[in-house]
Amino acid sequence: MRITVLPFERSFDCDEDETVLAAALRQGFFLRYGCKAGGCSSCRAQVVGGDVESRGSSFALSDADRDRGWILSCSATPLEDLVLDVSTMDLTEEEFLAGDRVGRWTSVLDRVERVTHDMRAVALRLEGPEPMSFTAGQFVNVEVPGTSEVRAFSMMNPPSRAGSVELLVKVIDGGLFSEWLERDARRGDRVALQGPLGVFRVRLSHRPIVMIAGGSGLAPILAMLADQAERGCERPITFLYGVRARRDLCRLEEIAEIGQRLPGFRFIPVLSEEPGGGEWTGARGFVSEALVSEGLDLRGHDAYLCGPPAMIATAIPVLTRGGVRERNVYFDAFVPSGTQVAVPA
Repeated sequence: MRITVLPFERSFDCDEDETVLAAALRQGFFLRYGCKAGGCSSCRAQVVGGDVESRGSSFALSDADRDRGWILSCSATPLEDLVLDVSTMDLTEEEFLAGDRVGRWTSVLDRVERVTHDMRAVALRLEGPEPMSFTAGQFVNVEVPGTSEVRAFSMMNPPSRAGSVELLVKVIDGGLFSEWLERDARRGDRVALQGPLGVFRVRLSHRPIVMIAGGSGLAPILAMLADQAERGCERPITFLYGVRARRDLCRLEEIAEIGQRLPGFRFIPVLSEEPGGGEWTGARGFVSEALVSEGLDLRGHDAYLCGPPAMIATAIPVLTRGGVRERNVYFDAFVPSGTQVAVPA
């Protein structure tokens, strides 16, 4: 079967039962991708001619999107010749023709820091010869030492610290990577990485920004904030960070330091399960509720969200009702296994 890719007017063959993404990469073309397992929408494209068998997460691609012809290239197999539009991948023709340039890296474990009772900050030093070039908000696939499994984690450090990869890892019962960190990891251990991956990033705009993070979803938001501060961003930024209780808050000093370099920065930590009667006088409930209770004027904002799918699903309608245009909402959803679901609007 033949696949023609718009807007580049280029074609390639696809074998029976081969996915669109696999066929493109095999023949030296590049389409953006992330998990390669239908769990994210980095490889989202639109069918404008022909038919496919399409699989993948309903969170990464809704039934309504499927009805409109959208597919996940990594999990769609053509049933006949296809015409595919990849315009929304934000891909230049040069990138498309250059083939897969996602790199494999060897890193050395430098540090594991206990930042909360169930979160660890992990510093991995990349072994040259060149630093990894990435955009704040992207992620890497981490090969779990001693297994054939990979887990995806967003980078917490800004691109200016490209010689290392810093991760924020939630300790999960039965979690392969977090259990390795807790039981077996030693400084100097080698960890294989693949990346950078994903399209979550701050878009160029004049609009003010609202950012929302839940749990370990803090990692890419922190990288984006630091990067914006380094770039001299003058757009007002409001950042809501939702966790269960005070003991789950982390990196507060770093957030405060970054905030001092961002004019118009406002930080709102939100606790959903903090016991009453204590010292906490800040926002309570879910971040979606705090968007209203804190009296935020969201009209004309860009919104960036990262965290559990449930948090994102409840926050987006509040944002759009508050005046954020749907096309200006960008999010990156984390599922408990450590697999990342990245869905750019």
